Amino acid sequence: MKRALLLITLLLQMVSASQALAIVEESLETATSDKVVVAYVTSWTRTIPDPSVMTHLNYAFGHVTDTYDGVRVDNPDRLRKMVALKKKAPQLKVLLSIGGWGSGRFSEMAASDSLRLSFAHDARRVADEFGLDGIDIDWEYPTQSSAGISSSPRDTRNFTLLMRDLRLALGDDRLLTIATVASGEYIDLRACVQYINLVNVMSYDMASAPKHHSALYPSDISGWMTTSQAVDAHLRAGVPREKLVMGMPLYGRGLRGYDATPQKTPGITEHWNELSMVPYLTDSTGRVVMGFENERSLGIKCQYILEHGLRGGMYWEYGDDHQAPLRQTICDILMRGQAGPYPADYAGKRVRFRALLLWEPGAESAHVDFDRQAIQFFHKLSYGEGFTYDVRTVCPDALDTLRKYDVVVMLNTLPGSPAQRRAFEQYMEQGGGWLGFHATAYNDRNTHWPWLNDFLGCGPFLCNTWPPQPALVEVEGNEWHPVTRSLPRQFVAPASEFYQFSPSPRVNKDVEVLVSISPKNYPMGIKDIVTHGDFPIVWTNTKYRMVYLNMGHGDEAFIDATQNLLFTNAFRWVAFQNKK
Repeated sequence: MKRALLLITLLLQMVSASQALAIVEESLETATSDKVVVAYVTSWTRTIPDPSVMTHLNYAFGHVTDTYDGVRVDNPDRLRKMVALKKKAPQLKVLLSIGGWGSGRFSEMAASDSLRLSFAHDARRVADEFGLDGIDIDWEYPTQSSAGISSSPRDTRNFTLLMRDLRLALGDDRLLTIATVASGEYIDLRACVQYINLVNVMSYDMASAPKHHSALYPSDISGWMTTSQAVDAHLRAGVPREKLVMGMPLYGRGLRGYDATPQKTPGITEHWNELSMVPYLTDSTGRVVMGFENERSLGIKCQYILEHGLRGGMYWEYGDDHQAPLRQTICDILMRGQAGPYPADYAGKRVRFRALLLWEPGAESAHVDFDRQAIQFFHKLSYGEGFTYDVRTVCPDALDTLRKYDVVVMLNTLPGSPAQRRAFEQYMEQGGGWLGFHATAYNDRNTHWPWLNDFLGCGPFLCNTWPPQPALVEVEGNEWHPVTRSLPRQFVAPASEFYQFSPSPRVNKDVEVLVSISPKNYPMGIKDIVTHGDFPIVWTNTKYRMVYLNMGHGDEAFIDATQNLLFTNAFRWVAFQNKK
């Protein structure tokens, strides 16, 4: 890409102006994606944007006039310069964004039929006068006065009427878009989305330091919402994926006196959060002082847009030359189709961690069937040398041996001797990783291992279903937890013997239940029947780096792609929680 840009630069220096224009236009036509990239460009900056890195330019801002019946444009001459960019980028759509934080008089205007119609017709006049492709409404926010503007409980209803009147005034040949708060509140999106071409989700400014303001997924540094939660909120509110544009900031947000250039500030360290998929800065005390974006985090967000079938990405704001690499990353992935290996982030054949697989060949046949298939499953996961693994039938009884492994996977077996149990306890108490299946949680009165109950975070074994049968399961952590966020809300787990515990792990404040059996299955079983009660089958005890999965009986555990993904996510999450 850089070589191509250099070549274009050299050609532009050598050919005439008309030839240069033809070259730029040809480069714009090489876009291989139908995704949109919406860039907000402000009236108070002087930078002339590069139109080749965006599909839509939203000029910020226009405002509702003091008389509540028209549109006032900030710095009209700069808006004309933005529209003039269409001469060398005919595909570019230029819109006037009306509103912004602290821009008021929306409530009064939208509440009156006559004022609302006058405003809509004046918006059309402005579009005609400046040669705009449409209007963007950034009312922050209907029914709310937090920005120091007037509001009314009827704003939500009147917003829908405003969209209707704007659509009638603009006609089908002009775009009508809106900017929305991350949570999707204050607007009846389901009612008004029929009039709107694009919904630009402001999935940023969702926190302040010491939290990250634009985390992709939840973690201990995320704020009241995350970008993924904002997308989910809008989809639930009725916004079609083909109209949903996910917002991304090209700026950092933090404590005064800090910026996203840690090398310039003594005592400031840059970090990467593997859960939230964003970078952040800490001071010498470890306090988070800024959350920001870099090419890696924006690349991952763009990949999220592609994987979730969204219409595209939006960013605030275009900025200056310092933001050029960030803008180019978004353009390359969303407009040029250069996906890039951002989520995987493997470095050649570098081994990332070591795993130990434990199993018991003398166990009951159904458990041995699962264990053998599980070993093959994890063997395939190791392709490409992302990790290495050893297989043993006896748990090591030396702590130093266990410390060699980043995660211990127990397949229907537990440490048996006092020495083995003591070594495993020390390993986990000192930050070891564990993934346990099925019989590893069989902790009845004959187990004689009190520590195991505390470690699992549940009471002793109570009962089980029999014979093995499939079960409809409910995913409880899919909106935020890395183990389950890529799973559907429900799926049918292959046939297994499922254990129930009393008390349930759910009553333990340190336990996070990730998957449970749906009550719709009750009564469950034919010989051994479970008729009621809470039935978690996948959980993590947050005091440890661990995940327990109740599956593991028989030879059908690996026939379902969704359950296989659950196993994979849990394994990788436990491994990558290792601070090493």
